[in-house]
Amino acid sequence: MPPRPDILYVITKASWGGAQRYVLDIASAMRAAGREVAVAYGEPGLLVDKLETAGIRTIAVPALGRDVRIGKDLVAFGVLTTLLKQERPRVVHLNSSKAGLVGGLAARKARIEKIIFTAHGWPWNEDRSLPVRVLFRLLTWITVLLSHRTICVSSAMRRDADWMPFASGKLVVVKNAIAAPSFLDRTTAKKSLGIEDVAGPCIGMISELHPTKRVEDALQAIALLTQRHPEAILVVLGEGEERQKLESLSTRLELAHRVRFLGFIPEASQYLNAFDLFLHTSRSESFGFAVAEAGFAGLPVIATSVGGIPELIKHDVSGTLITRNNPHAIARAIARYLEHAEKAKEHGTALAARMNVLVSLPRMIKETANYY
Repeated sequence: MPPRPDILYVITKASWGGAQRYVLDIASAMRAAGREVAVAYGEPGLLVDKLETAGIRTIAVPALGRDVRIGKDLVAFGVLTTLLKQERPRVVHLNSSKAGLVGGLAARKARIEKIIFTAHGWPWNEDRSLPVRVLFRLLTWITVLLSHRTICVSSAMRRDADWMPFASGKLVVVKNAIAAPSFLDRTTAKKSLGIEDVAGPCIGMISELHPTKRVEDALQAIALLTQRHPEAILVVLGEGEERQKLESLSTRLELAHRVRFLGFIPEASQYLNAFDLFLHTSRSESFGFAVAEAGFAGLPVIATSVGGIPELIKHDVSGTLITRNNPHAIARAIARYLEHAEKAKEHGTALAARMNVLVSLPRMIKETANYY
């Protein structure tokens, strides 16, 4: 019989992204501090392997899916309620919108002492119809009220939740953080990615191929640069449901030789030295893990001025901020860095220094643990 966990983390998808990294980092730190921890997850993925490698117990809850399906969601509520009554953790730490709502209801029914919900992004900022976004606001507000504390991972997220009645005392800010990545040297990184043949400037992206990430804006920007910088190559590390659509767009824009989709690559940040600059085109972003990683690598970064990104980058000092959904602005920013190498280097150096001051994983873990 496994020991009763002091802290049970709950997450919907166990694939690999910012929320999953967050759970792994905090659960590992709590285990190292002598706390008994476990992680319940819905859809399986790389996170499960990483947790088990770290010696952290995992519990599958297959009914806990990302998409709204009333029947499965009711099953997930029942399974989680039973699980919480059996395990009796003192703290339940919920991650992702679905886990927050279903897990919050289950934790209240099971009379859990502390319910923490980390909002890794507000779902009403996604590109959906107005009625759906209104519904998401209502459901998120209920989720916040169910929790004892809701952690916003950036100050921008906290401001975006100011409208919630009766919730101000529950909403707190603990800014996200990562450990400084390790990087391969440029030659090794390019060879490992299979792009050693690229002689011209290499623009990198690490991104899920998801509608929110607006990778199509990057493709359109590269097309706009055809006359001015035909030698520039875009390399995209990441996978998602828009892969086929984006590859088709690349073909229509006659970019097949200038854009390379390399798919999901584990520990993608270690290859950042293969790039000359980094591009982040998301239409919404709570924190920006990929931007922080590129910052640690000292790359000049062009990123949309959304969510928590301006808390990482100071425009025209440690990077370039652009409006979202704006391929022309992206193209101008890329051209500026390619044509002014000293400015690009200056911004990359400034961002690296900024990351070393602002982004502290021990600080994030300590502040989070204070709410346990």
